[in-house]
Amino acid sequence: MKRKRLGFTMIEMIIALAFTVIILGIASSMLITGNKVFSDSDIKSTLQIEGQTIQEKISDMGMQASGTINDPTLGTLIKSYNKSGQERYYQIEQAGKQLSIIEYSKNGSDFYNENSQSISDHVAAFNVTYGSNFAEFSISLSLQKGYSDVNYQVQFKIAFRNKNN
Repeated sequence: MKRKRLGFTMIEMIIALAFTVIILGIASSMLITGNKVFSDSDIKSTLQIEGQTIQEKISDMGMQASGTINDPTLGTLIKSYNKSGQERYYQIEQAGKQLSIIEYSKNGSDFYNENSQSISDHVAAFNVTYGSNFAEFSISLSLQKGYSDVNYQVQFKIAFRNKNN
């Protein structure tokens, strides 16, 4: 009687290897897709929080404002008041991907830079439209991290609440 050999044939090994590759391929594609979705939602949350912060800081400044003035060298400034009630002038400026609020004080006809505060480092586009008693902002935030490139739009309007003297 001939004894049967214990072991695997080459065809059985190829079939087992093919099943292993298919299962690993499916698992890795689900893992990569899950990581991308998680990364996209994390970046979008970051941009939403940053957009909310921008809106709050500009709104705080704008709600104390009485209007805008045009300066030949500085451009359009928002005439407002700081927390102490002193008259201040603010300019919102984009330099590269950074958005800043620059605070000026006025002595006679000259403006002096008092303070500059960066409020975002992820600005792709910034547009502001001034009216007689309002300002309308459109800000596009963008952040690229790994395989994710997420854009987030922030649009809001502030009304200048203080009356001109």
